[in-house]
Amino acid sequence: MKKAISPLAVAPLAALIALAGCSEPEPEVVGEMSDPEAEEIEELTPEELPPMRTREASFRCDDNSVVYVSFYTNDSQVGVAMEQDAVQTILPNEAMAEPAEGEEAAEPAATPTYSGEGYTLVGASDAASIQFARAGGGLQTCDS
Repeated sequence: MKKAISPLAVAPLAALIALAGCSEPEPEVVGEMSDPEAEEIEELTPEELPPMRTREASFRCDDNSVVYVSFYTNDSQVGVAMEQDAVQTILPNEAMAEPAEGEEAAEPAATPTYSGEGYTLVGASDAASIQFARAGGGLQTCDS
């Protein structure tokens, strides 16, 4: 008695043989594509990304007012507002400002000082209290 081979047993072998005949060699690359602006791109200097917010905090000052402060990366600037959802005024770090012609760059202070548009803020991004002054006013201590 002879055993008959089932067509289902032969199907995987037939599929492998059929697929082996379909393989194509890698395409041959003729010539190289070059970027016509490659030289110009290579000469460009990398741009610095704008600073990101690292901390947002509210501080209550000695005169019982509240100031909302956003600190940015590298202590480059802060944003201040007197109301929670108001547009913030950006104050640059005085030590990072471009020196005027003929002047030397200032040494960075231990505690950053930010000023502009009548506001002054003295304090680090991780501090629990800052000193803040509005236009025409003196520095006052503000606690978070």
